[in-house]
Amino acid sequence: MLYLLMNTKNKIQSARFISVALLTAGVSLLALTGCNKHDRNEAGDKVKDAYQDTKDAMANGWDKVKSYSFDKKDDFTANAKALNSKMEAQVSELHAKYSDANASASRKAAMAELKNSEADYKEKLAALGNATADTWDSAKQNVIASWDKLKASYDKARAD
Repeated sequence: MLYLLMNTKNKIQSARFISVALLTAGVSLLALTGCNKHDRNEAGDKVKDAYQDTKDAMANGWDKVKSYSFDKKDDFTANAKALNSKMEAQVSELHAKYSDANASASRKAAMAELKNSEADYKEKLAALGNATADTWDSAKQNVIASWDKLKASYDKARAD
């Protein structure tokens, strides 16, 4: 009798295991095939479009504020900080994908240049707070030039 009871218990456990395994396999198969090729391509296109929009916005970010006078210092600074925030997010993503151990010498150099460019931009951005009406144009041009260098460094690091 004990043998029948233990045998029945083992069969129930085996049946549960098989049920759970089949359910897991079914869910996995559904998840892997849930998107057809068209959906995956469409999602990829949306990601590319979002990247291009961000890239265009960052490239054109200075267009509306380049000519701001000292009176609009706060607006210019807010724009520069917004661009910095977007860049920080992109750089963080780049760092997440970067592995120093597997990187080529040119990639390591590009990442070091990016780090230096980031520091320089933040320094120039901080200097805006100390700008006077007499030094405004120079401080503004320093920020824009530093941004251009940072953007070029990012593009180079991303390409390597």
